[in-house]
Amino acid sequence: METQPEILFLSRKILELNQQLVESQSAKTHFVSLVANQLNNPMTTLLGLIKHLEPAQGEKKHEIFAMVHEAVLELDFRIQNLVATARIESGSCENSATLVDIKSLVDEALEALQYMLDAKEMLVVIDDAVAHRIVTDAAKLYRIILNLLANACQYGDTNSDIEIALKKANNTLEIIVHNVGDAPKVEFKPQIFTRFAASAEGAHGLGLGLSIVRSYCEMLDGSVDFFVSDRKVTFVVQLPITVQDTTISACGSDEFLFESFDDAIEL
Repeated sequence: METQPEILFLSRKILELNQQLVESQSAKTHFVSLVANQLNNPMTTLLGLIKHLEPAQGEKKHEIFAMVHEAVLELDFRIQNLVATARIESGSCENSATLVDIKSLVDEALEALQYMLDAKEMLVVIDDAVAHRIVTDAAKLYRIILNLLANACQYGDTNSDIEIALKKANNTLEIIVHNVGDAPKVEFKPQIFTRFAASAEGAHGLGLGLSIVRSYCEMLDGSVDFFVSDRKVTFVVQLPITVQDTTISACGSDEFLFESFDDAIEL
């Protein structure tokens, strides 16, 4: 039977180990945030400069330029997800209420992912049933849409269609993304929405994209789920919203997607 001094000693050791764990987690979060910011700054410069280097159509260098441009866009997509993950880890992700035209967000996301769509010769069909602008966090909603579409591009079949439906039921916004292709197994839902999922069966969720979707949905008091029927995969996001009259001017997509998200209009 353990004596009181032994119990006190074990209690102190547990507290010390717990403190070390907290400090280690804090150091990891700080490191991820530091690396993300250090990568993000030069990437922003590259994106601004590369468009000025495009050669004329027909030149031999044009194909090389297109490959370099695509690689830069792909790298920027990954870095922005890393930045988002760092912010989620650090807890510096406060919501910002913004008047949003959701169709504009979808258009911006598709423009950003055009290189993926072209590479697999995929088409996107949009069913927009949201007649009014909504109030939500524009930056988070954009990254939710972007990552859902990127996921559909990555795992969808070549020459297939991606369908995205925007719906409003009462005070809930639904974003539904369909694609036909490699379908994740439903029993691996936890891994799919977890960063760096290790299970081979849950490989559909490897990386950061879907974990960001889940985290942002939860921050907006919403949810995300997916369903599989044969080879058709459907992701469904549900978010509570406030609808605004269309006479109120909305934040244009270019106003915050290609500048700082912090510049979005706060209500």
